[in-house]
Amino acid sequence: MCRTQAIAQLGKMRLRGPVPAGVKLEHWQLFLAGFGYEVHSPLPQEQVTGHAVAVPLTWQLPGQLSLFSWPRDFTRFIRATHANPGNPALIHARAVARGLAEARGWSHHLVDEIDDALVVLLSGHAPGDRLTYTEIGHVDRLGYNVSRTAEVIAHLGLLDDDRVDTTDRWLTGKLTLLAAAIAEDVQAWASHLRHGGPRSRPRASATMRNYLGAALPALISWSVRYSHLREVTRDDVREHLDTLVGLPRKRCLVGLRSLFRYCKRAGRIFRNPTARLSAGNVGSGLPMPIPDGLLAQAVRACTTPAQRLLLALAAIHAARPVALRDMMLDDVDLPGRRLTINGHARRLDEVTAILLERYLADRQRRWPHTLNRHLFLSEQTGHDQRPVSDWWLDKPLQGLNVTLKQISMDRQLEEALNHGPDALHLASLFGIGERTAMRYADAARQLLATPPAPSDRASSSISSANAAPVAPFS
Repeated sequence: MCRTQAIAQLGKMRLRGPVPAGVKLEHWQLFLAGFGYEVHSPLPQEQVTGHAVAVPLTWQLPGQLSLFSWPRDFTRFIRATHANPGNPALIHARAVARGLAEARGWSHHLVDEIDDALVVLLSGHAPGDRLTYTEIGHVDRLGYNVSRTAEVIAHLGLLDDDRVDTTDRWLTGKLTLLAAAIAEDVQAWASHLRHGGPRSRPRASATMRNYLGAALPALISWSVRYSHLREVTRDDVREHLDTLVGLPRKRCLVGLRSLFRYCKRAGRIFRNPTARLSAGNVGSGLPMPIPDGLLAQAVRACTTPAQRLLLALAAIHAARPVALRDMMLDDVDLPGRRLTINGHARRLDEVTAILLERYLADRQRRWPHTLNRHLFLSEQTGHDQRPVSDWWLDKPLQGLNVTLKQISMDRQLEEALNHGPDALHLASLFGIGERTAMRYADAARQLLATPPAPSDRASSSISSANAAPVAPFS
């Protein structure tokens, strides 16, 4: 309190506790804690009257504005000292979390984690407080789920998402390799692709990444010689394209054509140097068999029930990754021994039926209350209704130089080699298009006309649905 005022009004008395009766103070002096001032705060009224009552801890008094905006470190939370179950925000958040858990089929383990995380985050909440995603991320070090806790906080309207977009970070790193003016044009083009314009729809972030990734080597080489895209000529584009062949040449031209078209339309350049340039006829090539060693490694790498079922569906039924992601529980008919893949019904063989039974039992054990009707679930999608990601599908095969898509292609080629290069049979068996069936038939016809080498595989690849061995998946 103000030293001068205290001396004048209280007769050099040190003020302790409540202000004595009859003494009127007109001003109050504020101090910052820990700066060497000896400040004696008034005791709670309960202690003055002789009744010791524990005062709930709050980091900010209700209605009091914060003096500083400072990141909070929730890893220092001590439940015995800091927990305040009576906080109105915490009570409301717990009720909201229970409602979301019932609506989305969250397991009781996840509900307990979220409840503990909410106690950490909202015990000291005051009206007007908001939480950033970075601060919520602290509960990960305490063993609690971050994404679902942030979902509850966002549902309450208390979340400030301060995460940096990964695509923006990737784009910023690529732009540092270019000249300043060229980087400015590329950034405007990338933003136009992602967010669209008055006469163009937004594209996926992967489209922008693919376009820029294919055109980046040319842009880097031009940044050494030029300071602006206006200086790039048609000969420069042809010179770079002549260093590429096949599909890389086509992808590079597609990316450059999109960039220069946008810049010409936006008035950033005077002419489009890629106009009327052709990448030529890019042959797709014929599929080739996968070596037996890679297939054996893939079988050994798949250890969980979900991974083994994924491998069986790709190696026996030629299911592509996009079809695996979209498969639903209704597509499986175990009593009727039928399986629907991409809208095409197939007979369910013994190996796939066994793996399906094992996986469904494991799925029920891990996510007994999930509302997600997709066949395959991950740690994230088990608590919502999204399909699994492509990365999750290929995760067990990372580092083996083989993917589920290649295995499914190998299965279709094997059928064409064993049954004969009959495109109609391939189309009816796997439900593929006529062009794709003709491509595999042509590849099988070419392989059958070529004398086999001693190291070529004979019949040890993963068998078809009619005679599939159980041993590799047992």
